[in-house]
Amino acid sequence: MAEGIISDLVAKSLVSLGKPAFKEVVSWWGARDDLKKLENTMTFIQARVCDAERRQEGENSELIKLWLRKLKQVLYRADDLFDHVLTLDRQNMRVERSTLAKVSILFSKSGPFFNNRKLAHEIKSIRKELDAIKSDMDGLNLSANLVAGLPLPMERLISNRQTASFVKVEDVIGRENDKNIIIGMLFDPKFDDGKRITVIPIVGFGGLGKTTLAQLIFNDEIIRKHFHLTEWVCVPEVGDQNTIMRRVYQSFTGDKDSDRLLVGQIKSGIQKSIKDKKYLLVLDDIWDESRDSWLDLLNLLGCGASGSRVIVTTRSANVAKVVGTTEAHNLGLLTTEESWNLFKQFSFNLKQEESNPILTIFAKEIVDSCGNVPLAIRVVGGLLYSVNSEKEWQRIRNARLSKTKLKEDNNIMQVLKLSYDYLSPPLKQCFAYCSLFPKDYSYYKNHLVRFWMAQGYFDPSSSEIGEQYYMELLGRNLFHNPEFSEEGNIIFCEMHDLVHDLAQDIAGEEMKLLVEPSNLITTDGVMHVSVEVEWLENAGWEAPVSLLAARKLRSLRLFSFDWINNTSIIKASSLEMMVLKFQCLRVLNLMGMKIFVVPNTVGKLRHLRYLNLAWNDRIRSIPDDVTRLENLQTRTSVVASYWISCQEVLANWPT
Repeated sequence: MAEGIISDLVAKSLVSLGKPAFKEVVSWWGARDDLKKLENTMTFIQARVCDAERRQEGENSELIKLWLRKLKQVLYRADDLFDHVLTLDRQNMRVERSTLAKVSILFSKSGPFFNNRKLAHEIKSIRKELDAIKSDMDGLNLSANLVAGLPLPMERLISNRQTASFVKVEDVIGRENDKNIIIGMLFDPKFDDGKRITVIPIVGFGGLGKTTLAQLIFNDEIIRKHFHLTEWVCVPEVGDQNTIMRRVYQSFTGDKDSDRLLVGQIKSGIQKSIKDKKYLLVLDDIWDESRDSWLDLLNLLGCGASGSRVIVTTRSANVAKVVGTTEAHNLGLLTTEESWNLFKQFSFNLKQEESNPILTIFAKEIVDSCGNVPLAIRVVGGLLYSVNSEKEWQRIRNARLSKTKLKEDNNIMQVLKLSYDYLSPPLKQCFAYCSLFPKDYSYYKNHLVRFWMAQGYFDPSSSEIGEQYYMELLGRNLFHNPEFSEEGNIIFCEMHDLVHDLAQDIAGEEMKLLVEPSNLITTDGVMHVSVEVEWLENAGWEAPVSLLAARKLRSLRLFSFDWINNTSIIKASSLEMMVLKFQCLRVLNLMGMKIFVVPNTVGKLRHLRYLNLAWNDRIRSIPDDVTRLENLQTRTSVVASYWISCQEVLANWPT
């Protein structure tokens, strides 16, 4: 899991340790000292885990990754413990106040006397494991109290991400219409409307060619003649407006030694350079969403002549709203024909296409897997340009091209990952969770938000936060193609294949989308699984042993594309076995499995937040034991076709 997530898990653990429910637990069996030691150890680790996350690809990277993996597993175990304690606390609050009831529950296996003894032992065990992790940390030379910032790979990428204004026109295919639209906006006086400056945002996810389009416009001869000044500035930093101002100053004045100047001198230098001049300024790769910072820069740029223009390229629709004075130009994918022409330009040697028709067949399939994304096509084309072997072309064709290429050359991954790196830790988890769904999936907002809420990625008391997270992913172009209701609300979005590959790469071993669950080789660290279940005639699907070994699963999502057969897709005995094995589940999605019976053992899933039984038409009732599901966050988490027969059970559900 990527930067920021484990430090967030540590922070959540410390919050849980401070809750009043734990004061009752530590009063039993001498656990008070263990709890205090546990808190001290976590605090010590928290001060250094941020540095460990930043250094996952630097010196001692393999040791650091191993250390973080061990830490994460213990943190998840601690989270289960904390959740159990809070659940018991809610149960005890509802206990009848009679003396008989108190005595009965006190000495039962579900009562506080028994559970506190068991939980105190678990606290001691977790504390010892964290002590060992703390001891292992000493050899990693981690810095304490590191201020959160860009991960090291991000810093290296930014240093290599400096863009220039030049582009070879013959290398660009499929952007002529976009170019003409933007040039029209540069010349059209209606965009002035009394303003001294017009800001035109170009928006799209990484790899679409925003910078390339801006370069085409910037270097057009008509543009050069129209403006007195044309300058290009690459500004990938976030939250450092002074650096941006210095770069703008350097571009307009040619003074590269601006570090010696005060901010006031920088500002006056910019104003002096552009005063009463009609200029075009390109700000490439803007990330800062702070309106105050932008307004400060805009005030400086406003002293140019009427008709001055600023073009901003960004991946974030939020940035476009903040900086733009016009509607953003959303850059789309290439057409199939444009993708093919671009690929030919970068992959085929002279007349290679004509002389080898077999390569042409392979090539068209390879281009199709690039998803019409220019950067993907260019990088893959560059790889194949020096490959003459049909066997090698076939090997690349047969592989999942995008992921194969990302492993061979991190260029695409790094570019796409920039959008991910700037997400908050909870949003990073939300994005990675999207890897559990297949490509071309429609991510319905209401459903996805409930999945996230069940995992604790945001406070369940406010579903608005989850909707904000969803819109944030859309705004950063990690989702695209939104579908709107008649009222103008977003119903669902899609995810581009390359972005989906990024989500799977980020999720790593923790989240698995399985078409063949028997291919699950190792279960260490697997926390979330989505399984495609195939209907077998006269025999229901049975969970393989490899899947049942993943005892710490927090999500189990079963899905099937068989909508014709009416018999149960999954064996009842196998479903019951999975429920018994996966006691840490927060999400259990059995939608469309055509089951007849809901196992009584579902009532033992004390951590369960989300249960979906939709499209199981033959369910006639829900067992009474499901009323034990203390943590289900909403009753709409349970959906059954025969709703009336379930009303009595639902009426007894804990609120």
